[in-house]
Amino acid sequence: MGEKSIKKNAILNVIRSMMTLIYPLITFPYTSRILMPDGIGKVRFAQSIVSYFSIIAGLGISSYAIREAASIRNDKVKLSKFTKEIFIINILSMTTSISLFFITILTVPRLSIITPLLLVCGLSIIFETISLSWLFTALEEFSYITIRSIVFQIISLSLLFLTVRTKEDYLQYALLNVIASGGSSICNLFYSRKFISFRNSQPLNLKQHFKPIFIFFSMALITSIYTIFDTSMLGFLSTETQVGYYSAATKINRLVLSLITAALGVTLPRLSNLFYKNNNAFFELFYKILSFVLLLSLPATVGLNILAPKIILLFSGELYLPATNTMRIMNPIIVIIALGNVIGGQLFFSCKKEKYTMISECIGAVVNFVINLLLIPKLGSMGAAIATICAESIVTIAYFIFARKMISLKYIAKDFLQYIFATAIMALGLITITRIFKNTAISLWFGIFSSITVYSLLLILLKNQIAVKILATVSVKINTLKHKEFEK
Repeated sequence: MGEKSIKKNAILNVIRSMMTLIYPLITFPYTSRILMPDGIGKVRFAQSIVSYFSIIAGLGISSYAIREAASIRNDKVKLSKFTKEIFIINILSMTTSISLFFITILTVPRLSIITPLLLVCGLSIIFETISLSWLFTALEEFSYITIRSIVFQIISLSLLFLTVRTKEDYLQYALLNVIASGGSSICNLFYSRKFISFRNSQPLNLKQHFKPIFIFFSMALITSIYTIFDTSMLGFLSTETQVGYYSAATKINRLVLSLITAALGVTLPRLSNLFYKNNNAFFELFYKILSFVLLLSLPATVGLNILAPKIILLFSGELYLPATNTMRIMNPIIVIIALGNVIGGQLFFSCKKEKYTMISECIGAVVNFVINLLLIPKLGSMGAAIATICAESIVTIAYFIFARKMISLKYIAKDFLQYIFATAIMALGLITITRIFKNTAISLWFGIFSSITVYSLLLILLKNQIAVKILATVSVKINTLKHKEFEK
């Protein structure tokens, strides 16, 4: 299999993430007003509970499988054998997870009262297990992933407006969230036969995968404590309305974060591949990724903080305005998690130094649990936000401490200063716009458009390497299209 363009893969993954971003931007304003904080809170609470069992079913296999499959993707026989072994392990873990899921529902009184909702959300455990999504990432089949995702998002969106009409329709809303992943998983199973064969007759060796999978599973489980536990603890220690506020507060910044890290989804297999082939190329790509993440995350964090009240009002409604301060507390996770993803999720995984990731996340998990326990009963969603930001900060700081002998930040120092300067000027302009335009929608959209324009122009004037390269690439594409039109 030939090497695919990393630029093309990154663009395709960003397109897919943009669709993932656009989808909730359309659905959340609608569902938040229909289901109200209480209904949204119920669904998010149920999804957070199911997430733990999804982690057990997934065993952290995805990251491990991407890394290993990427190194043997050109050998169909080896890839087929590896995929079959991982799939069997996944089925066994899924069976265990579902058994524990039913036992938990039957024995925990707080959960038994929302059993139908948990069962609907629980279907995702099965679909995530059989999806083989890691295989297509390792093969860099991002064209297929993008098209498939968009198709099922359109189907799900159409069904949403037809079935979710009243506050009591939260079950339908939960089911629609499962449909998109379910359809994608079934498609994946059929499409995977193009690259592998499950009829492979080679003797299987499941045991060789247990140790690395256990390490990745431990990291996934630990990470869940401070990525999911906040919502779960809110549901147990506070009210479903507070869960609704927290969902509204974190929806946009999590979506922006997913968009920023979308390009990183295509770099892990490439970094893993380069680590064994070309050390200089490996670190050259790594520093480009680190700079790119800062280029996007710094202005996004500042911009969302300035626009927080307008975003909450437009996308969730007046009932969710108490979530404004919670959103402002949470916005810095865009920078913090994005940087952590580059170090802990890209550098350490590619170099097979996952132990550093696990140690860092263990520390973060303890901090998150303790702060949640202390603050949620008093501050509700704001307490959960403070706990999350503290935990994520500690984890990312630990990543950099462990990586200090492997990397040097001097290579991106100039870029960082350029981003700080451009973000500061952008922020001044955005504050001015929000004061001039009183209409929420106009000030929000005009503010976003003008901020992106000012920030981009400033970076180009400062001759930022990444910004100039993006501009050059876009110019070439435009000139190519013009040339083709002229020939016609």
